[in-house]
Amino acid sequence: MPSSDSALSALADKDSSVLPEALAVAKTIQDERYRASALNTLADKLPLELLPEALAVARTIQDEQYRASALCALADKLPQILSEALVAARAIHNQEYRTNALSALADKLPPELLPEALVAAGTIHYQRYRSIALSALASGLSQMPNVELFPLWQDTLHELSLRTRPNLLGDIEALILVIFALSGEAATVEIARAIVDVARWWK
Repeated sequence: MPSSDSALSALADKDSSVLPEALAVAKTIQDERYRASALNTLADKLPLELLPEALAVARTIQDEQYRASALCALADKLPQILSEALVAARAIHNQEYRTNALSALADKLPPELLPEALVAAGTIHYQRYRSIALSALASGLSQMPNVELFPLWQDTLHELSLRTRPNLLGDIEALILVIFALSGEAATVEIARAIVDVARWWK
């Protein structure tokens, strides 16, 4: 089936007039994994008039992981569906796949959706994946006005502090851009020193 995706892509690259037919083929794919993959392949090639149909196909995918993947690919041209894509990403039970979906969405999300994405990242229990998701979101978060970012940071820090020291340190490292945005370079250095001091006795 992956070869079918390649064939669709190659055909679309050579002749854009076949795009409606290629989308129709993608729509008939029964396996949701490959249907999502076909949509991902076609997403950046589709003209505006075909995007509503592609979105309808994406919405037929029941599996949250594959639906989030397809919606994320289409969101580059349809930013109004980012909220829907984020909902699909949050619903993914597998922590690795949820991390991948949130990371893929991170640089596309407008400021008003970043708090929701941050909450979703914070619910990832496995520290490695959680830090990856937090790190992906950190750049966008650091661009928010401090008056909005500071209370969000307070709430996030409280939630993260409920975990073990290694978990908290890893999460703080992932969010260093947020700390820098709130406090500047000098304060960030002081925070780093304080973390080192606390690490000497906090188990």
